[in-house]
Amino acid sequence: MNPADKKQKAQKQLKIDQLEDILWCSTPLGKFLSSIKENTEKISRIGPVITKDEKRSWVVRIPSAFVFTGSKTGGFQTIVQAKTQDEAWEEASKCDEWEILDFFISHMKVFPKDPL
Repeated sequence: MNPADKKQKAQKQLKIDQLEDILWCSTPLGKFLSSIKENTEKISRIGPVITKDEKRSWVVRIPSAFVFTGSKTGGFQTIVQAKTQDEAWEEASKCDEWEILDFFISHMKVFPKDPL
């Protein structure tokens, strides 16, 4: 097949693809999906956007079994400021203020206080 035929075939395929897009957008489902796409572009995030380099609040929870005096409680938690989960754990290990939880904690947990 020579280059001119290949180019002509590619042009025909492009026209077919464009027609398929037009046909799809004319169907009820296509119209619905395109309206959803337009509406999601209009929605903006409420509050400040946090990038990876910024510190954020992390909740660190530990079971009461990890602390000698805490066997009568469900567990402990503290909130720290850190960039990553590992840094949050490090900061929590330096923290001397922990809240007592009245519900049972089965294992250690580190999670963002305010999910993105």
